[in-house]
Amino acid sequence: MSVTQMRLPVLIVPPGGVKVLALPKLAPHLFAPYESGWAWAAKLAAANALSSCEVAALLGISASNLSPLLPDHLPRVAQVLGRTLGFPASRIQDAFLEGGLSSLRPLMHDRLRFCPTCARQGQHFIIHQLRPFSRCPLHGLLLRDGCHRCGKPMAYGLGSSRVFGPINCPTCRAPQLPLSAGGQPEACVMSARSEDVIVRWLLFLRRRVTLPVLFEMDGGIDAGRCAGALRADCIEVRIPPRSIRYRLAPAVQARWCADMQHKCLEICYWRQANQLWRHCDGHSRQWYRNVIRGRPFAAAPGPHVLAFLYWRMTWQGCTNPYLLRRAHGLPLYGIAEWEANQCARDDDEIDVTMLAFEDAVTASWADWLDCIYLLGAKELGRHPWRLRAAPGTFASFPTVK
Repeated sequence: MSVTQMRLPVLIVPPGGVKVLALPKLAPHLFAPYESGWAWAAKLAAANALSSCEVAALLGISASNLSPLLPDHLPRVAQVLGRTLGFPASRIQDAFLEGGLSSLRPLMHDRLRFCPTCARQGQHFIIHQLRPFSRCPLHGLLLRDGCHRCGKPMAYGLGSSRVFGPINCPTCRAPQLPLSAGGQPEACVMSARSEDVIVRWLLFLRRRVTLPVLFEMDGGIDAGRCAGALRADCIEVRIPPRSIRYRLAPAVQARWCADMQHKCLEICYWRQANQLWRHCDGHSRQWYRNVIRGRPFAAAPGPHVLAFLYWRMTWQGCTNPYLLRRAHGLPLYGIAEWEANQCARDDDEIDVTMLAFEDAVTASWADWLDCIYLLGAKELGRHPWRLRAAPGTFASFPTVK
């Protein structure tokens, strides 16, 4: 009597993985704005049971590239797939640092990095991959560049596995983002405040992308106190000196907020104002203080201080020296008005705007001084509106306001 030998079926996975015939799916809330290309590919693979090779082929990404998630040009198949799944085109471009974020590509870390809190929420943002940060700007936690289970570092890529997806650690196979019991990706809904903080940080880096310190060292920006950025309007940045050999000092701390450029223009204005104030004699300074404090005052001691008063009123936009301006065609400035009339793009360097503003302030001072000299004016035209300034603003000659 012969015994039939039982054999188990053998599954042979071809090179490139098992071909997918059905259209892949991914819920809209699973891919938040400014999440990375790795997050999109990892969640897409987990939601559709795809391997690393299969999802790379689906997105048109070559695994042999040195930086597969930073292709020279975003593959058209990835754009079409994103549009088919209902994601905005800008979200797909931002994930691969295309378009307006392309200038940040040199700042990308070659290792996959996670914020522990963001990872538990099922999110991995492109800001986690930027080398200037050592902490998550949303939570202030140190970014880890290894698997949460085995600690092995992982490259910022999709991997080459034909069985497991990018969401799994290549060493211990532990998922790096939350999965349900059925293997489906899970994620919390991104808050509007978190998105606003990321937008502001990306804008800050785009404006300062030429700073050498961002390339000289990892963690050049101390975002340890930025967890409070969700509750306040400011973002605090600690910028190291020119050379990394020098230690950080409180003097190099800068505060950047949503109106960063306007704050910089105000600093430039006050620097120029204090320089002009130092050229006024003691009698002129006392006359000036009487004017801005609303005390009785006589004729101006000289044309210099009278021109200074009109110049300052013009740029602060606090009063109306309209008689002299109308007679001599002097423009209505004001820092806010000047800034609003400038042609500026998001990727412009703030230094260029500062130089243009400094030139405009200097030219305006020359205009007012010439105007006062030509008229021979010694008194204020009509009653001036009081300046919005604290008493003794120039008493201690501050460098900035």
